[in-house]
Amino acid sequence: MAKKHKHEEHVNHERWVVSFADMMTLLFALFVVLYALGVQDLEKMKKLQKSINFAFHIAGEGKTQDAGLFDQQSGGGDVAVPAPLVTAQDGEMREFLKEVLPDYEDVTGNSLEIRQTDDTIALTAPLSDFFEANKPAPLKREILTWLNKTIDGSLQFTSDVKVIIRAPEVLIGRTSLGAPVTSIKLCFERLNALGNAIAINPQIRDGMVGLEFRRQKQEVGRAVGNWEDEATVTLAFSNARPENR
Repeated sequence: MAKKHKHEEHVNHERWVVSFADMMTLLFALFVVLYALGVQDLEKMKKLQKSINFAFHIAGEGKTQDAGLFDQQSGGGDVAVPAPLVTAQDGEMREFLKEVLPDYEDVTGNSLEIRQTDDTIALTAPLSDFFEANKPAPLKREILTWLNKTIDGSLQFTSDVKVIIRAPEVLIGRTSLGAPVTSIKLCFERLNALGNAIAINPQIRDGMVGLEFRRQKQEVGRAVGNWEDEATVTLAFSNARPENR
């Protein structure tokens, strides 16, 4: 019986086609991605810029504070009652901050200092941004518009609003009878003006707004001509709604 001869296997010279196809697929995907990166949406770029500015503005500020302005609420006698806590980074509070910061910069050309704790968002700015020099009222028109918009936005989440003015005590003038007029008297008048501007909002309830003055330490021998730039206004919004505990 004749033996069958085994034919030698031929080398497949077309295997490169598979590798070539894989390479072309990857190149196609690469160029699609590069094209997508090259197409700029102006609105999306603006939103990205605001988000980046917001993220870097509060870096090292909000998360490093151990206690907020509303960490304790007054109870009977001297008993301290812990305030309900929420996360200021989430939900409506976060969206509120994204709008407040750029709007204020557009109005004043200055930046707000923003501090966050679990239950409070505090916005601080120079007192001179709010009032004309040495005048107790009214608020500057552009600031009043910003303030009304800010209060409207905060009412989506806040249950308490506190206004704090910090200023040094300096002599700013005299009455017609020669009695001294200090910056503290002026600041109390400005506190009332701010409180009235907030309370006029129909959604603000009685007892929702608190006013407070804090004296700044004045260095001996330091010029007091720019005390209104050194003095500050803080708007603190606290969220104590039960559904956000």
